[in-house]
Amino acid sequence: MALILSRADVQRSLDMTEAINAMRLAFGALYTDHAQAPQRLAVDLPEKSLALLMPSLLQTNQQHMFGLKVVTIVPQNLSRNMPRIFASILLLDATTGQTIAIMEGGWLTAMRTGAVSGLATELLARKDADILALFGAGAQAPTQVLAIHTVRPLREVRVVNRNDTHYHDLVQSLQLLLGPACPPIRRALSSKDALTGASLVACATVSTTPLFSWNEIAPGTHINAIGAFTPEMCEVDPLTLAHARIVVDQREAALTEAGDLIQPLAAGLIGGPATWQELGELVIGKHPGRQTAEEVTFFKSVGIAVQDVAVASYVYQKARSLGIGIEVNL
Repeated sequence: MALILSRADVQRSLDMTEAINAMRLAFGALYTDHAQAPQRLAVDLPEKSLALLMPSLLQTNQQHMFGLKVVTIVPQNLSRNMPRIFASILLLDATTGQTIAIMEGGWLTAMRTGAVSGLATELLARKDADILALFGAGAQAPTQVLAIHTVRPLREVRVVNRNDTHYHDLVQSLQLLLGPACPPIRRALSSKDALTGASLVACATVSTTPLFSWNEIAPGTHINAIGAFTPEMCEVDPLTLAHARIVVDQREAALTEAGDLIQPLAAGLIGGPATWQELGELVIGKHPGRQTAEEVTFFKSVGIAVQDVAVASYVYQKARSLGIGIEVNL
């Protein structure tokens, strides 16, 4: 029997603390060779659309899970009054090969993308960090704030973005997600306005030019960058990276997709991947988290499939225990 889970089912079966714990499991397993995460496969679809296929294997003491996420990006859907992006996740028991769940992947993706920033923030940000400068107010922004607020309760969120509607939608989403715990949110006038006094930065844009300069970053700042997922994109300037301790989700993925690192590396402006650390190395204790109050830390994530499998596995187990979803014989 396979369990079919809708977006609402996934939302009922996962909170951010659980998602962050799933990320801890995923990256610890990845670094200790208990997970496989091949590079994603892209397939061109009609009308300049795209399908992305992301497989991964996750092995723990309790279970062996294989998952495949399929994401379709169809720009023409906007004219059809349909979402531009769809995502689904197929989860299999890797021991038997049986399909055990099919679930909507959009909310799960947003949660795991936020959760990896939450985990990095927990490990790398100062304990007293409580002001967040957020660049971007799109689909990934709400869960970035939710995750960071989960590990470092925020006193204020300052948003830098261009689109009025996106800003107001973000505020509404955060108020729904956080309820009475939602911190004050304001729209910053500039990057300098957002960063003055802030010790946390989140970048969630598709910018091709840096969003701020090194001289705007205070000592002790932690930066999460989850946008800029192609070699042509860039959210953070090379001088900031040259001064920061660089941590990535996976070196191989970063070298293939992270324009923030690919561009300055090619120009000889930052150290090579041997000088970077992987998040899994921090999770298992091979490298420490934050080392000094003045250290500037930078975490870059382009997203890897083991994140999806780890969270999907948790959602499946939780939904089973709660009696959520529809069981079908395939």
